[in-house]
Amino acid sequence: ALFAFLVVGGTMAWFTSNPEEVKNTFTAGTVKIGVKEEFEAPKNWNPGDTTKKDVNIEVESSKQTYVRVLLTPKWEDINGAPLANDFVSIEFAEPSYWVDEAGNPVSGVININEIEGYYYYTKIVTSENSPLHLIDEVKFLGESTIEEKQDQNKYQGATFTLTVKAEAVQASHKAYKDVWELDSLPEGVELWQDPNATPEE
Repeated sequence: ALFAFLVVGGTMAWFTSNPEEVKNTFTAGTVKIGVKEEFEAPKNWNPGDTTKKDVNIEVESSKQTYVRVLLTPKWEDINGAPLANDFVSIEFAEPSYWVDEAGNPVSGVININEIEGYYYYTKIVTSENSPLHLIDEVKFLGESTIEEKQDQNKYQGATFTLTVKAEAVQASHKAYKDVWELDSLPEGVELWQDPNATPEE
């Protein structure tokens, strides 16, 4: 009887199942921009001259993206000493799409002594919206634009540079708070809406 029991026990098997494994792939979105310009630097710039400076922000993001730019103008005399930011105006290509840090709309033409802080693109963008037109042209003005009028002769032989820095951050989940250290976006900038949020949220 013991022998029979061992034989029967040896032929038993557990119920099993071995389905094929399932792989779930999550591909992260991208946030990527660049600054592109078409510009031929003038060699003999004179008061009254207007120079074409076509500056665009190229957007290659797959994710919805916020964009802001920082414009830094600088005059230096022939010895490299700084001069007051004066005698130059910049024409925005699409001023209705940009606001300053206080949420004020950007005028079409702005004098460089009025430039301060970041300018924010008011729309959430992806690569489908590229490029974002920023600057059209730069003009060497014939007279001072600030209260303490500058002597224009000090600018003879001087060099003017305009640095354009662009930044981008994902629009979702208020990432601008951590990345740009903002409590809120300037008034006029489109707010991101979570497509998965319920009406109560």
